Amino acid sequence: MAFRDRWLNNAGLMSDHYEVFLHAVEREIPETPVNMLIVGVGNGGDVEIWRDVLPEGSTVTAIDRNAKCGDLGIDVLVGDPSDKAWLLQTLGRAAYDIVIWSHAGVPEAIWPWITPGGRLVVEGLWPPTVIPLVSAVVKDVESWLPTEEIMRVTVFPHVLVVEKRNARVLSYIRIMTGNFAEVIPEADLIADGVKRVLVD
Repeated sequence: MAFRDRWLNNAGLMSDHYEVFLHAVEREIPETPVNMLIVGVGNGGDVEIWRDVLPEGSTVTAIDRNAKCGDLGIDVLVGDPSDKAWLLQTLGRAAYDIVIWSHAGVPEAIWPWITPGGRLVVEGLWPPTVIPLVSAVVKDVESWLPTEEIMRVTVFPHVLVVEKRNARVLSYIRIMTGNFAEVIPEADLIADGVKRVLVD
């Protein structure tokens, strides 16, 4: 991913991150065209850099509640990204493969605009927000994001990545394949709720 090199050599609008953010985006942002939404523009450097480094065919949309960001010359939508009504009016039916959230507050409102398979990359969330989400995913219970739509959560220091999946009617179940159960009897597995995969 070219973001790290371009960011380290940035001579344009200023950008600041925790160092681990550079490692996280290298691992999490695909090298294919994406629709990206940046929430929390700051001085605007990230918008310039992402527009330079993402593959051809990508789009970058930027949101910030600070009206001064509208004067940066980089097309920033000025409004409250925590306000679902404003988001609906402003973004409409747009869908984003990557949402980078560097904004104060919890990114719950933006979740419906992330595509299945897309990622929410949050920088600077406090542990009291991260821990309940991770715990909810582990326990398969609800949290501030719809747990049934979460494929995975990856935690870096100061950076949280949540991958979205298609909503499921049922939770993931435990399944088994094979014909021989020499250690744990098949009947015990079935009694434990394990379902056999049926192959045609």
